[in-house]
Amino acid sequence: MSRDARTLGHELVRIPAGSFIMGSDDFDLESPERAVNLPAFEIDRYPVTVAQYARFAEETDHALPDDFPAQDDLIDNPDRARHPVERVSWNDASAYCTWAGLRLPTEAEWERASRGPDGRRWPWGERFDEARAVVWDNAKALGVTTVAIDRFPGGESVEGVRHLAGNVEEWVQDALRPYPGSSHRSPHADGSCRVLRGGSWFYTNEYSRG
Repeated sequence: MSRDARTLGHELVRIPAGSFIMGSDDFDLESPERAVNLPAFEIDRYPVTVAQYARFAEETDHALPDDFPAQDDLIDNPDRARHPVERVSWNDASAYCTWAGLRLPTEAEWERASRGPDGRRWPWGERFDEARAVVWDNAKALGVTTVAIDRFPGGESVEGVRHLAGNVEEWVQDALRPYPGSSHRSPHADGSCRVLRGGSWFYTNEYSRG
């Protein structure tokens, strides 16, 4: 039985209908750059946290991912419970969404939420800023991997969605296929794989763009 997402601590942000710039001609896999028109939709302001996923697993008997923190660790370190959950498969993420009364965004919806209506490179603008996202360059220096969802203020998108660059990669609905009009050819882009977006603490900033 699914639940009301807001009672689980999810804060949904409404993205208005309209056109935006999707893709990039700078990278073969992301080309061609084009205008995409979307109806209005809602997306979670924050990634799913360790605490939210732990509740889902407890209530549904769903298996926890590898290296998931023990309950005693979360009690001793409550900040860890507010980190985004890691190492979940697409099926895990989809199952969580169904339980929470949510759905995975489409790739176009995710990219619109990240890049805004003007197609910016990162959620906050055109230039990367290490003070706004946790990626490999600063994660290594800080000695961290993931960070709590309220960390790195200033990294939000136009509508206020957080951690769309860095921290953890995020699953979307779509299977991996070339964009319409693309000349890209890859053995992995045949629809057998799902799409992850946004990069993570393990990637450099170039792979954390919207």
